[in-house]
Amino acid sequence: MGKTNEIAKRPPEPSLGSNYADKAAALARAVVGGVPIAGPFLAEVLTVVIPNQRLDRVEAFLLLLGQELERLSASEKASQPSSAPLIEEGLSQAARAFTSERREYLAKCVAHGVNSDEQAKLNELKILRMLEEIGDDDLLLLDALDGPEARDKLSALQPPQLLANAPDKERAKGELHRASYRKLLSIGLLSSSPYTDEPRRWRYGKHGELEDGPYVSALGRMVLVRVGLRPSGPEVT
Repeated sequence: MGKTNEIAKRPPEPSLGSNYADKAAALARAVVGGVPIAGPFLAEVLTVVIPNQRLDRVEAFLLLLGQELERLSASEKASQPSSAPLIEEGLSQAARAFTSERREYLAKCVAHGVNSDEQAKLNELKILRMLEEIGDDDLLLLDALDGPEARDKLSALQPPQLLANAPDKERAKGELHRASYRKLLSIGLLSSSPYTDEPRRWRYGKHGELEDGPYVSALGRMVLVRVGLRPSGPEVT
């Protein structure tokens, strides 16, 4: 009986509605009730700040996408059913994009996919989804590894060599940098295969020194072209 009374006294859990506004309002009520001091501020972030930021990002992305489609004379192709997955994926990523550079990368990549023929659109969608796995810093590293001034660019990106008693904050910078390198290798944007005639680029050794090693793969160069960091050419389509 005591348990029954205890359950009866509990406040009803917020009921989530069928649309975003209903869900956000219900979650906001729960936040306010559970965190009395910071609750109102957090509720405003949930119901006002985040949605408005996402709308602003999506609007900026759509303007950039429109410009890219016009530049490619591909505006009419945007209405094709096969272009819808590309545009939807671009919108989804743009809503979470923190920087204007990232929105530009996405707009160029989506526009290139929309302008492709029907058979190529699936591969373009794969490249677009691959972008979600890498950050702007990863793209800068990929760009540096592929450029003619690779050594200078890599030296600028490389964290300073650590001393034996370096603080954790400085060690973390180096580890994050090496994590970017490993990520590019793991998803195939860098290659370490010895069976190739490709020119070797530069990489970091285990002590932070630059050495010959893995190079930007054909897929990596394709990604650089898609985001506008490399001009398109006959060898990269």
